[in-house]
Amino acid sequence: MGIESLSIELDNSDGIYFPGQEVSGVVHISNLSSKILKGIYLECQGYAKFCFNELSSETYYSSEETYLDLKIPLITNEERERFELVSGIHQFPFSFILPTKIPSSFQTEMLAKFGYGHVRYSIKVVLKRSSRQINSETCRIPFTGVLKPSWKPNYEYVISFTVRTIVDLNAIPKAAMPTQSIKAKPVFRWLCCRSGLITVKVYLHRTGYVAGETILLHADVDNQSQTTLLGSTVSLIESVDFHTHNKSKTYERVLFEQKRRGSEFQDALQVFPIVVPSVTPSYLQFCEIIDISYKVEFRLVDSEALASKLVVPLDILIGNVPLRQQMNPTYNSVAETYQ
Repeated sequence: MGIESLSIELDNSDGIYFPGQEVSGVVHISNLSSKILKGIYLECQGYAKFCFNELSSETYYSSEETYLDLKIPLITNEERERFELVSGIHQFPFSFILPTKIPSSFQTEMLAKFGYGHVRYSIKVVLKRSSRQINSETCRIPFTGVLKPSWKPNYEYVISFTVRTIVDLNAIPKAAMPTQSIKAKPVFRWLCCRSGLITVKVYLHRTGYVAGETILLHADVDNQSQTTLLGSTVSLIESVDFHTHNKSKTYERVLFEQKRRGSEFQDALQVFPIVVPSVTPSYLQFCEIIDISYKVEFRLVDSEALASKLVVPLDILIGNVPLRQQMNPTYNSVAETYQ
């Protein structure tokens, strides 16, 4: 077979980069015997892509954007048609600069019937063979990593890396602002007689957060009806919008969920702590076909099974540079403020 191992080692071991940063590393090749090749090069790619379908019409929609497309030669053949890679261990250093206006890496967890969507960045090393494979030889190489033969029979090895675009909450005025929403639901008993209102007020002391911070959602429920409050559910929801030139589609997934019994609302203001997970920041800057937003949602469940549920959403922002001099209030201080 000749090639014993093929791999890419990044100088940055965690594989996380920011726009405008240099990406550097080394390609390692170990071959037991000499190989005749046409060239050795890197393909560095970054792109957004999605595909979704409408079940009602069985129509598929897709779109794609490219942010990075580089081909970097590691060995040039100096106008020769091919060259010999002698047996031994070889190392080829490389480096390139990421563009400054590229979106963060992103991956959806979508249902199989819905479709897929992502923003991905990768580096592939290609050992281009000098002729097409005409026998049953395969290009499978016994080592740990992603290695596959292409139909051309080139040796290839691919790794992915992560891009994190800066979203500084201090540059977004509304991130430091409080936000609230109030909704009321009339309750009707037998013979369509109105028995009163259920009113819910939810509040956040600020709108912007980063991963690891705690959102304190304050919920005040005023039940002036005769119905029984069975409980509530608080959720942190990620919304992803996919856009083509003639169609848009929204996909939502629940990142966090907490439930409480309805009896707790008879006593005092309720505060729901939500720890922000590590997610792609809001907006997905520099991507024109995918948009990301987040919201917390308070859902009240009462004994009126046939009536619509009382749902109160609040939009929030998630960045990766936190607000300066921001402190989350404690549970007790929040309760004292709203009593």
